[in-house]
Amino acid sequence: MKDNKGFSLVELIIVIAIMAVLVGVLAPLFIKYVEQSRRSRDIQTADQIREAFLADIAEGNLSGNGSIEVEINSSYLPGSINETPHVSGHVIGHGDTFMALYDADGNIVGIYVKTDYYGSKQYNLTTESGAQAYRDA
Repeated sequence: MKDNKGFSLVELIIVIAIMAVLVGVLAPLFIKYVEQSRRSRDIQTADQIREAFLADIAEGNLSGNGSIEVEINSSYLPGSINETPHVSGHVIGHGDTFMALYDADGNIVGIYVKTDYYGSKQYNLTTESGAQAYRDA
């Protein structure tokens, strides 16, 4: 009787083929879940930016109305927005840019994110419908 001391080449090739099929099926799902996680974090960051703007409006540090592009550059979220805000987080999903529009007199702040270079796809992350559309995009 022959004494087997390992796997045959055919058995190894079959196992590698099965693993390749599994990776091919699961990789797109994994990538989708990672992107959904990034977008959820973007929405949380937008809420924190909005709260910082509202704090500045309440304290009288921000008046009138306007728009400010918000740069993501550190792991620190400020309690208020200065002239040029620098807010926390990682670079927002694929280099997207936050745009904050505010009306201090009406105590209104909207945080938008552009998802393409030309800005034709913008989502208001401070509304439930805008946040949901961004999650689903």
